[in-house]
Amino acid sequence: MALPDKVKEKIAIQVIRTLVARFDNFPEDAANNRNAPFHEAFLSAFSNKLEKNVSDIPFFISLSSWMHGLNTTLGQTFFENVAHHVSQGEKREYTSKRLVSCQLSSVG
Repeated sequence: MALPDKVKEKIAIQVIRTLVARFDNFPEDAANNRNAPFHEAFLSAFSNKLEKNVSDIPFFISLSSWMHGLNTTLGQTFFENVAHHVSQGEKREYTSKRLVSCQLSSVG
């Protein structure tokens, strides 16, 4: 099913809003890396595994923190808003707590 152009436009606006917000706090350097005092010490235990791909541990920590924030933004805001646009605002509420036998067999 193809999405209507209006829905695609609303999703594009969500993408742009998310990108702009994330660009504003992208780590340019690790100077503001005061919120993770133990991370560098713990990562030193993996230095032999990191040395091939990570040349700047403090920046890696800052980037990891930024990625965590991006994941949170995607999970709490972006996907919810996109789903709202795709469903054209229709929400369903599932209040029944009963499981049928086929659901029970797939749980175990």
